[in-house]
Amino acid sequence: MMNRNQNSELPDLASLSGAGLTPSSKPLLLEIGAEEIPSKFILQALEKMDELISRLLAEHRIDFGKVSTMGTPRRLVLIVENLAGFQQDIVREVTGPARKVAYDESGQPTKAAHGFAKAQGILVEDLKIKVTQKGEYICAVFEEKGVEVKTLLPEILTKFITSISFQKYMRWMDKNLKFARPIHWFLALYGDDIIPFEIDSIKSGNVTRGHRFMSPGAFQVKENKNYYTLLESNYVILDQERRKKMIKEQLKELSYSTGGEILPDDELLTEVTYLVEFPVAVLGSFDHKYISLPKEVLINTMREHQRYFSVTDDRGELLPFFVTVSNIKAEDMSLVRLGNERVLKARLEDAKFYFDEDLKKKLQDRVKDLKGVIYQDKLGTLYQKIERIKSLSSYLAKKMDPSVEKKVVRAAYLCKADLLTGMVGEFPKLQGVMGKRYALLSGEAPEIAEAIYEHYLPRFSGDKFPKTKAGIILSIADKTDTISGFFSLGIIPTGSEDPYALRRQAQGIIGILISSRYRISLRDLITKASGPFYHLLSKKEINPNLKEDLSVFFRQRFEYILTSEGYRYDVVNAVLTSDFDIPVDVKDRVAALTLFMKNDEFHPFNAALKRVINIIPEGFKGRIKKNLLKEDAEKKLYKVYSDIKDIFEARLGAKDFSGAISELIPLREAIDNFFEKVMVMDKKTGVRNNRISLLKGIQELSFRIADFSKII
Repeated sequence: MMNRNQNSELPDLASLSGAGLTPSSKPLLLEIGAEEIPSKFILQALEKMDELISRLLAEHRIDFGKVSTMGTPRRLVLIVENLAGFQQDIVREVTGPARKVAYDESGQPTKAAHGFAKAQGILVEDLKIKVTQKGEYICAVFEEKGVEVKTLLPEILTKFITSISFQKYMRWMDKNLKFARPIHWFLALYGDDIIPFEIDSIKSGNVTRGHRFMSPGAFQVKENKNYYTLLESNYVILDQERRKKMIKEQLKELSYSTGGEILPDDELLTEVTYLVEFPVAVLGSFDHKYISLPKEVLINTMREHQRYFSVTDDRGELLPFFVTVSNIKAEDMSLVRLGNERVLKARLEDAKFYFDEDLKKKLQDRVKDLKGVIYQDKLGTLYQKIERIKSLSSYLAKKMDPSVEKKVVRAAYLCKADLLTGMVGEFPKLQGVMGKRYALLSGEAPEIAEAIYEHYLPRFSGDKFPKTKAGIILSIADKTDTISGFFSLGIIPTGSEDPYALRRQAQGIIGILISSRYRISLRDLITKASGPFYHLLSKKEINPNLKEDLSVFFRQRFEYILTSEGYRYDVVNAVLTSDFDIPVDVKDRVAALTLFMKNDEFHPFNAALKRVINIIPEGFKGRIKKNLLKEDAEKKLYKVYSDIKDIFEARLGAKDFSGAISELIPLREAIDNFFEKVMVMDKKTGVRNNRISLLKGIQELSFRIADFSKII
C-alpha cells in the first residue's frame, strides 16, 4: 500500500530498522547538502518533494509507507518509511480477436490467432481465453516479476533530485545541474546500505556535515538509525517543527523577562525557522526615544530588514525591546546582542530621519509631484492614474452610497502621495500605512485616512478586506483601473506569468464585493473603467478585444475563488455560464445549488431538465401559443410552468435563490409525463415549434439559476 503523508513528527529510523517490518522493507534516507538555501525556497521544495517521490515510487510499482520531508538552510532531507525490497509483480493482458474468429470449427487456431500470437511474441499454444460481457476473446498474458528495489533507487533518486523545482535556479562552475544553491554532497542510504549514484561528479555516500560554524567537519552515518543523533550532536536540529517549537519557547521566555510578550507573527516565525539549523534567541533593546515613531515603522524596520521579533505590553503597545534568532551559540552571546543593537540603531536613525523630513510637507502638497512619476510608459503618470481613480470612485460611490462620495474622491486624490515620501521609499511595504499616518497628521478626516490605507487591501491571499465604505470603493476603483489599463495594452497574465499581480487584484475585487455584499455589476464596472483607455491610447495600441478579455479574465478568477473554497467545478461552471455579473449573487446561487444537490429531488429533476435542454435546437427562437397546445400532457406542463413563473421571478428578485430553486421542482414530474406521452418533433411545423417553445421557456427559467446541462 502506498501512503503520502506530510511530516508531522520525526520518523523513528531506529524502529524502522528493527522488528515489525517485512524482511525486505527498509527506510530510505536521502540528504541533499548545499550552500545556504533561501528560506522561502525550502518550504516550497519540501512540499513538492513529498509529491514527487510518491509519484516516482508509484510509477515504479514500489510499495512504501509514510513520506517525511525536512529541511534546514544547508540540507533538504527525504525519508521514506517501509520502502519495499522488491517491486510489485505485474500481470498484463492484451486482448485479441474473438474466439470464434481465432479458432475454426474443429478448434484449430486460424491465421488470426497465429498472427496475434506472433505480434505479441508468444507461441499460439500459450494464448488464453478471456470471458467478457461481449463474449469470449483470446488474449496474451504476460507476467512480469518485480526486481530488487535497490537496483532501481540510483535512477529514481537521480530523477528525484533533478526534478525538484524552485522559483529560481543556479548553475555553478562547469556543472549542468540546476538547483537553488550549489550542491556539495549527497547522503543516500537504503537501510544501512549506500545507494550509489553520481550527478555532475558529485557522488553519493554515507557522509554528511554538521553546523557550518560550530561543527563544520564531515562525518559518516554508518547506521541509518543514528542519523538524527549524529546531526544533533553536531548542532543541527533537522526537524523544522522542533526548531519552530524551540524558537517559540525561547521567544516566550525572553519576552516575559521584559514584562511583555512577542507580537504574533507566524510568517516571520516560519521564515526564521528555515534560516537556522541551531536556533539561539537573543534579547536586545533600543533607545526609548524611538518609541515616538509610528508603531508600523518600528515593526517594519525590525521585521523586514533584520528579521527581529517585536515585543509589546499587555495593551499591544511596543516596548523598547526586540528578540532575534541567531544561528550560532557563541561563547559570549552579549557580543551578538550588542552587534544586533548597533545595526538596529542605525536603521532606526534612518527611519526617524525620513519620518521627520516627511512631516515637513503635507500629504496634499505631494500630489502635484506625481505628474512627474511615470506609472507605465503608455498609461501615463501616477497623477493621470489618480484622476481615473477619482472618476471611477465617484461613479461607484453614487451607486453604493452617495453620502461618502466627497470623502472617497478626496481619498482617491491623496492615495498615491505617500509613494513620494522618504519613509515609503526606504520601506516600500509601508505604502498606504504611511499614507494613512501622514493624512491624519496633515489634518485629513479619519475616514479619508483609513480609505488611503484600505485601498491596498487585500495585499495577498488570505489578507483582510477593507471594511469602511470609502475604503471598499477606493480599493475596487484602484484595482479595476490597474487591470483595465494593462489589459488595454494586451498585457494579460499567461501561465505562471503575472508580473503586475493582476490575478490577485481581480480576486481582491470579487472578494471585496462578496464580503461587503454590495451588488455592483462587473459588466458596468469594466465598461466604465475601460472607457478612458480608448481615449488615452491610439487605435493601433488599444487591445481590440479589451472588454471581452476582461470578462473572460474575471470569470476565470471567479472560478478559481469558488473552487478554492471547495465548491464543485461543474456547479461553479454551471452558475458562471448562466451569469456572473453580480458577484454576491453568483456566490449565493452556487451555495443554493450546492445545497439543493443534497436533496433527493435533485438527480431526477436534473435528469428531466437535461432532456429539455438537449432537445432544443441551437439558436431556436419561438413563442408559446396556447391554442396550439393539443395534448393533455403538454397542457399540464404549460400550466405548471405558468403557475411557477411569477413566483419564481419574485423569489429571484428577493435574492432568495434556494426558494427560487424549490419553485422549479414541480416541473420535474410534468416534464417526465410530457416526454412519455407527447411527440415533440411533430410533423406539423407549428405544433413542433410550439412544443419546443414551451421547453425553451423552461430552459430559460432554469438558466436564471444555472446551466443545469453542465452539472455532472
